[in-house]
Amino acid sequence: MHPILFRIGPLEVRTWGVLVLIGFIAGISYVAKRARVIGVSTEKIWDFGFWVGLAGIVGARIFYVLYHIPYFKEHPSEIIKFWEGGAVFFGGFLFALITGILYLIKNKKYLPFWPIADFASEALALGMFFGRWGCFFNGCCFGKETHLPWAVVFPPGSPAYEVMDSLPIHPSQLYESFANLILFFILLKIEQKKPFDGFIFLFYMFFASLIRFFVDFTRYYEPENVYILTINQWISIAIMVTSVVIYFILRRKAFKKH
Repeated sequence: MHPILFRIGPLEVRTWGVLVLIGFIAGISYVAKRARVIGVSTEKIWDFGFWVGLAGIVGARIFYVLYHIPYFKEHPSEIIKFWEGGAVFFGGFLFALITGILYLIKNKKYLPFWPIADFASEALALGMFFGRWGCFFNGCCFGKETHLPWAVVFPPGSPAYEVMDSLPIHPSQLYESFANLILFFILLKIEQKKPFDGFIFLFYMFFASLIRFFVDFTRYYEPENVYILTINQWISIAIMVTSVVIYFILRRKAFKKH
Protein backbone atom coordinates (compact mmCIF):
# COMPACT_ATOMS: atom_id res chain seq x y z
CA MET A 1 0.00 0.00 0.00
CA HIS A 2 1.29 3.46 -0.87
CA PRO A 3 -1.47 6.01 -0.14
CA ILE A 4 0.74 9.12 -0.35
CA LEU A 5 2.64 9.44 -3.62
CA PHE A 6 4.74 12.42 -2.52
CA ARG A 7 4.64 15.57 -0.39
CA ILE A 8 5.18 19.20 -1.31
CA GLY A 9 5.63 20.94 2.03
CA PRO A 10 2.40 20.35 4.00
CA LEU A 11 0.56 19.22 0.84
CA GLU A 12 0.09 15.47 0.42
CA VAL A 13 -0.43 14.18 -3.12
CA ARG A 14 -2.32 10.91 -2.72
CA THR A 15 -1.90 7.96 -5.05
CA TRP A 16 -5.67 7.37 -5.22
CA GLY A 17 -6.32 10.87 -6.51
CA VAL A 18 -3.48 10.74 -9.04
CA LEU A 19 -4.59 7.40 -10.49
CA VAL A 20 -8.23 8.47 -10.67
CA LEU A 21 -7.07 11.65 -12.45
CA ILE A 22 -4.95 9.57 -14.86
CA GLY A 23 -7.95 7.35 -15.55
CA PHE A 24 -10.17 10.38 -16.17
CA ILE A 25 -7.71 12.10 -18.51
CA ALA A 26 -7.00 8.85 -20.38
CA GLY A 27 -10.72 8.20 -20.75
CA ILE A 28 -11.67 11.65 -22.02
CA SER A 29 -8.64 11.79 -24.33
CA TYR A 30 -9.73 8.47 -25.78
CA VAL A 31 -13.32 9.67 -26.35
CA ALA A 32 -12.08 12.93 -27.90
CA LYS A 33 -9.84 11.05 -30.33
CA ARG A 34 -12.60 8.63 -31.34
CA ALA A 35 -15.23 11.38 -31.59
CA ARG A 36 -13.16 13.41 -34.06
CA VAL A 37 -13.73 10.63 -36.59
CA ILE A 38 -17.47 11.38 -36.57
CA GLY A 39 -16.97 15.15 -36.67
CA VAL A 40 -17.35 16.01 -32.98
CA SER A 41 -15.03 18.74 -31.69
CA THR A 42 -12.52 18.00 -28.95
CA GLU A 43 -13.76 21.05 -27.02
CA LYS A 44 -17.28 19.60 -26.81
CA ILE A 45 -15.97 16.27 -25.54
CA TRP A 46 -13.86 17.88 -22.81
CA ASP A 47 -16.82 19.98 -21.70
CA PHE A 48 -18.94 16.82 -21.64
CA GLY A 49 -16.20 15.00 -19.71
CA PHE A 50 -15.87 17.77 -17.13
CA TRP A 51 -19.53 17.67 -16.11
CA VAL A 52 -19.76 13.89 -16.22
CA GLY A 53 -16.54 13.55 -14.21
CA LEU A 54 -17.67 16.08 -11.62
CA ALA A 55 -21.02 14.30 -11.23
CA GLY A 56 -19.20 10.98 -10.88
CA ILE A 57 -16.98 12.27 -8.07
CA VAL A 58 -19.95 13.77 -6.20
CA GLY A 59 -22.09 10.65 -6.61
CA ALA A 60 -19.32 8.26 -5.61
CA ARG A 61 -18.60 10.27 -2.48
CA ILE A 62 -22.27 10.67 -1.50
CA PHE A 63 -22.81 6.91 -1.69
CA TYR A 64 -19.62 6.25 0.28
CA VAL A 65 -20.75 8.60 3.04
CA LEU A 66 -24.18 6.95 3.12
CA TYR A 67 -22.50 3.55 3.49
CA HIS A 68 -20.43 4.82 6.45
CA ILE A 69 -22.85 7.13 8.27
CA PRO A 70 -21.72 6.16 11.82
CA TYR A 71 -18.12 7.10 11.01
CA PHE A 72 -18.99 10.41 9.35
CA LYS A 73 -21.32 11.37 12.19
CA GLU A 74 -18.23 11.36 14.39
CA HIS A 75 -15.98 12.92 11.71
CA PRO A 76 -18.22 15.30 9.70
CA SER A 77 -15.28 17.41 8.51
CA GLU A 78 -13.98 14.42 6.53
CA ILE A 79 -17.07 14.15 4.34
CA ILE A 80 -15.63 16.50 1.71
CA LYS A 81 -12.13 14.96 1.75
CA PHE A 82 -12.76 12.83 -1.33
CA TRP A 83 -9.13 13.21 -2.42
CA GLU A 84 -8.10 10.94 0.45
CA GLY A 85 -10.06 8.06 -1.07
CA GLY A 86 -13.43 6.59 -0.27
CA ALA A 87 -15.86 6.28 -3.14
CA VAL A 88 -18.59 3.90 -4.29
CA PHE A 89 -18.42 2.99 -7.96
CA PHE A 90 -22.15 2.70 -8.56
CA GLY A 91 -22.83 6.03 -6.87
CA GLY A 92 -20.42 7.70 -9.25
CA PHE A 93 -21.67 5.65 -12.17
CA LEU A 94 -25.33 6.55 -11.62
CA PHE A 95 -24.63 10.26 -11.12
CA ALA A 96 -22.32 10.33 -14.16
CA LEU A 97 -24.81 8.36 -16.26
CA ILE A 98 -27.71 10.68 -15.48
CA THR A 99 -25.56 13.77 -16.07
CA GLY A 100 -24.20 12.33 -19.31
CA ILE A 101 -27.67 11.50 -20.63
CA LEU A 102 -28.98 14.97 -19.81
CA TYR A 103 -25.92 16.62 -21.37
CA LEU A 104 -26.18 14.59 -24.57
CA ILE A 105 -29.91 15.29 -24.88
CA LYS A 106 -29.31 19.01 -24.39
CA ASN A 107 -26.47 19.03 -26.93
CA LYS A 108 -27.81 16.44 -29.38
CA LYS A 109 -27.20 18.87 -32.24
CA TYR A 110 -23.44 18.59 -31.62
CA LEU A 111 -23.11 15.22 -29.88
CA PRO A 112 -24.82 12.13 -31.37
CA PHE A 113 -26.17 10.28 -28.34
CA TRP A 114 -25.49 6.60 -28.96
CA PRO A 115 -22.11 6.87 -30.75
CA ILE A 116 -20.76 9.03 -27.91
CA ALA A 117 -22.24 6.62 -25.36
CA ASP A 118 -20.36 3.79 -27.08
CA PHE A 119 -17.06 5.67 -26.93
CA ALA A 120 -17.69 6.70 -23.32
CA SER A 121 -18.30 3.10 -22.23
CA GLU A 122 -14.89 2.08 -23.58
CA ALA A 123 -13.37 5.02 -21.72
CA LEU A 124 -15.13 3.97 -18.51
CA ALA A 125 -13.65 0.48 -18.70
CA LEU A 126 -10.18 1.97 -19.20
CA GLY A 127 -10.71 4.48 -16.39
CA MET A 128 -11.81 1.74 -13.99
CA PHE A 129 -8.54 -0.09 -14.59
CA PHE A 130 -6.60 2.90 -13.24
CA GLY A 131 -9.14 3.84 -10.58
CA ARG A 132 -9.16 0.46 -8.87
CA TRP A 133 -5.38 0.49 -8.64
CA GLY A 134 -5.82 3.76 -6.78
CA CYS A 135 -8.15 1.98 -4.36
CA PHE A 136 -5.58 -0.77 -3.88
CA PHE A 137 -2.78 1.67 -3.06
CA ASN A 138 -5.13 3.53 -0.72
CA GLY A 139 -6.19 0.34 1.07
CA CYS A 140 -9.91 0.98 0.58
CA CYS A 141 -12.59 -1.13 -1.16
CA PHE A 142 -10.85 -4.17 0.30
CA GLY A 143 -11.78 -7.83 0.29
CA LYS A 144 -12.80 -10.53 2.73
CA GLU A 145 -10.43 -12.88 4.51
CA THR A 146 -8.91 -15.55 2.29
CA HIS A 147 -5.96 -17.90 2.34
CA LEU A 148 -5.47 -18.09 -1.40
CA PRO A 149 -1.84 -17.79 -2.58
CA TRP A 150 -2.39 -14.24 -3.88
CA ALA A 151 -3.98 -12.93 -0.67
CA VAL A 152 -2.67 -9.58 0.54
CA VAL A 153 -2.11 -8.06 3.98
CA PHE A 154 -2.48 -4.30 4.34
CA PRO A 155 -0.27 -2.38 6.77
CA PRO A 156 -1.34 -0.52 9.92
CA GLY A 157 -2.95 2.83 9.19
CA SER A 158 -4.83 1.61 6.14
CA PRO A 159 -8.65 1.36 6.02
CA ALA A 160 -8.28 -2.38 5.40
CA TYR A 161 -6.10 -2.87 8.49
CA GLU A 162 -8.54 -0.96 10.69
CA VAL A 163 -11.21 -3.58 9.93
CA MET A 164 -9.31 -6.77 9.06
CA ASP A 165 -6.19 -6.25 11.19
CA SER A 166 -3.33 -8.35 9.77
CA LEU A 167 -5.56 -11.02 8.21
CA PRO A 168 -4.83 -12.01 4.59
CA ILE A 169 -7.62 -10.74 2.34
CA HIS A 170 -8.75 -10.78 -1.28
CA PRO A 171 -7.18 -8.05 -3.48
CA SER A 172 -10.71 -7.38 -4.73
CA GLN A 173 -9.68 -3.99 -6.13
CA LEU A 174 -7.32 -5.72 -8.54
CA TYR A 175 -9.90 -8.31 -9.56
CA GLU A 176 -12.13 -5.50 -10.77
CA SER A 177 -9.24 -3.55 -12.27
CA PHE A 178 -7.97 -6.35 -14.50
CA ALA A 179 -11.48 -7.51 -15.37
CA ASN A 180 -12.24 -4.00 -16.68
CA LEU A 181 -9.00 -3.94 -18.66
CA ILE A 182 -10.01 -7.21 -20.33
CA LEU A 183 -13.48 -5.77 -20.94
CA PHE A 184 -11.91 -2.69 -22.56
CA PHE A 185 -10.08 -4.83 -25.13
CA ILE A 186 -13.20 -6.92 -25.76
CA LEU A 187 -15.16 -3.73 -26.47
CA LEU A 188 -12.51 -2.63 -28.96
CA LYS A 189 -12.63 -6.04 -30.63
CA ILE A 190 -16.40 -6.18 -31.08
CA GLU A 191 -16.91 -2.51 -31.95
CA GLN A 192 -16.27 -2.96 -35.66
CA LYS A 193 -19.00 -5.59 -35.83
CA LYS A 194 -21.57 -3.84 -33.64
CA PRO A 195 -25.12 -4.29 -35.05
CA PHE A 196 -26.26 -0.76 -34.10
CA ASP A 197 -25.15 2.40 -32.27
CA GLY A 198 -25.54 1.92 -28.54
CA PHE A 199 -24.63 -1.78 -28.62
CA ILE A 200 -21.16 -1.21 -27.11
CA PHE A 201 -22.65 0.91 -24.34
CA LEU A 202 -25.21 -1.76 -23.45
CA PHE A 203 -22.58 -4.51 -23.68
CA TYR A 204 -20.42 -2.55 -21.25
CA MET A 205 -23.31 -1.85 -18.88
CA PHE A 206 -24.21 -5.52 -18.72
CA PHE A 207 -20.73 -6.97 -18.31
CA ALA A 208 -19.34 -4.25 -16.02
CA SER A 209 -22.30 -4.95 -13.75
CA LEU A 210 -21.70 -8.70 -14.04
CA ILE A 211 -18.07 -8.17 -13.06
CA ARG A 212 -19.10 -6.13 -10.04
CA PHE A 213 -21.72 -8.72 -9.09
CA PHE A 214 -19.10 -11.46 -8.82
CA VAL A 215 -16.32 -9.30 -7.36
CA ASP A 216 -18.67 -8.33 -4.54
CA PHE A 217 -18.61 -11.91 -3.27
CA THR A 218 -14.98 -11.23 -2.36
CA ARG A 219 -15.52 -7.68 -1.02
CA TYR A 220 -15.88 -6.86 2.66
CA TYR A 221 -19.05 -5.04 3.72
CA GLU A 222 -20.49 -4.15 7.08
CA PRO A 223 -23.31 -6.63 7.88
CA GLU A 224 -25.96 -3.88 7.85
CA ASN A 225 -25.16 -3.22 4.18
CA VAL A 226 -25.94 -6.80 3.11
CA TYR A 227 -29.48 -7.93 2.30
CA ILE A 228 -28.94 -11.54 1.10
CA LEU A 229 -26.83 -9.86 -1.57
CA THR A 230 -24.97 -6.56 -1.23
CA ILE A 231 -26.62 -3.31 -2.28
CA ASN A 232 -24.22 -3.11 -5.22
CA GLN A 233 -25.17 -6.61 -6.32
CA TRP A 234 -28.85 -5.65 -6.36
CA ILE A 235 -27.97 -2.55 -8.38
CA SER A 236 -25.91 -4.75 -10.73
CA ILE A 237 -28.90 -7.00 -11.35
CA ALA A 238 -31.13 -3.99 -12.06
CA ILE A 239 -28.61 -2.57 -14.54
CA MET A 240 -28.18 -5.92 -16.31
CA VAL A 241 -31.94 -6.35 -16.71
CA THR A 242 -32.32 -2.76 -17.95
CA SER A 243 -29.48 -3.26 -20.44
CA VAL A 244 -31.12 -6.36 -21.90
CA VAL A 245 -34.48 -4.59 -22.25
CA ILE A 246 -32.92 -1.57 -24.01
CA TYR A 247 -30.91 -3.93 -26.23
CA PHE A 248 -34.05 -5.56 -27.61
CA ILE A 249 -35.68 -2.16 -28.12
CA LEU A 250 -32.71 -0.78 -30.08
CA ARG A 251 -32.25 -4.00 -32.04
CA ARG A 252 -35.87 -3.92 -33.11
CA LYS A 253 -35.52 -0.29 -34.25
CA ALA A 254 -32.33 -1.14 -36.15
CA PHE A 255 -34.02 -4.05 -37.96
CA LYS A 256 -36.97 -1.84 -38.92
CA LYS A 257 -34.59 0.65 -40.57
CA HIS A 258 -33.23 -2.14 -42.74
